[in-house]
Amino acid sequence: MDHFSAANNCPVISDKNFGDCIYADIMETIDLGIVVLGIKKQEIVFKNKFSTNIFQDSGDDLGYRALLTLLLPGFGKDPVSEVFGKFNTLWYKDRLLSYTAYMGSDRFIWIIIRDITEKRRLESIAEAVNSMENISYVFSGIRHELGNPINSIKMTLSVLKKNLDEYSTNAVEKFVDRAMTEISRVEYLLQALKSFSIFESPNIQNIKLQDFLIRLISLVQSDLRESGIKISKVIDPTLEAIEADPRLLHQVMLNLITNASDALDNRENPEIIIRAENINGNVGIMVEDNGCGMSEEMQTNLFKPFYTTKSSGTGLGLMITLKMVTLMKGKMEINSTRDVGTKVTVFFPEGKTDAQS
Repeated sequence: MDHFSAANNCPVISDKNFGDCIYADIMETIDLGIVVLGIKKQEIVFKNKFSTNIFQDSGDDLGYRALLTLLLPGFGKDPVSEVFGKFNTLWYKDRLLSYTAYMGSDRFIWIIIRDITEKRRLESIAEAVNSMENISYVFSGIRHELGNPINSIKMTLSVLKKNLDEYSTNAVEKFVDRAMTEISRVEYLLQALKSFSIFESPNIQNIKLQDFLIRLISLVQSDLRESGIKISKVIDPTLEAIEADPRLLHQVMLNLITNASDALDNRENPEIIIRAENINGNVGIMVEDNGCGMSEEMQTNLFKPFYTTKSSGTGLGLMITLKMVTLMKGKMEINSTRDVGTKVTVFFPEGKTDAQS
């Protein structure tokens, strides 16, 4: 026999007495949609008022087959694990719905539905406001970063033009070199901005973590050694692979190692440690340094375009790195303490092991 819930003392559920459950009145008034489908008889066993108001077609309630097709199109075709217990979203008419289906027994399907239209609208407004703020930072930064070298070029060429007949060849060469240096600054900035639009379609692959990090460290070890920086890795032996784009991951790690090495200028016993651990079901790759660290205020501004503490930086590096991590469906966390060091962690799904391949 099937029961509504062992904990709520409801009477035994059958197709006839389901609506008589002592909590049916409560389910009629809560701000959630509840639909119970009877599989064997292919009928709607229970549908509360909230869900009835949502699923109406020209004034008539949608029936069993229509609801099943709308909400669970994979039922009977896809594996049970892909159909039940999953968070789904659906635009139905002018509403955005989130819902999860559960198999209560071999006779009933429970579907819990929320109307998240207003929530999503508010999120969209917040995203738009945030985007506009970022855009204003970007354009303000571009104006500033391009304006300085362009003004310098203009002034250099203006002085050169007025004194062209009087200056020696060496003097002219110095003015031209100064202008070329400023042009290089502009080129560097434009190249950094270009990075925002590359790799829009990442190629997610199974990457052997140990092999990847060995190759990465071999590439940077020589340059770091010349700067007196020690680099090492500590990898959880149970981890074999991650799911990521090898090109993007390579660039992400190079960016993080570069930032770490910059933070180690004039530090005693400078060191970078790369760790890889299983963290809450994902693989966390950490780049740790014992460098200058950052204050809380610095960390607050980290992802603002053109914000930088480096004299020669553009302030775009971390934004580009975060974008690349996000494109790979990953996450990034930064923890730093002033005069102690910084730890940047990027999270990716664990890949397939040799046994699973």
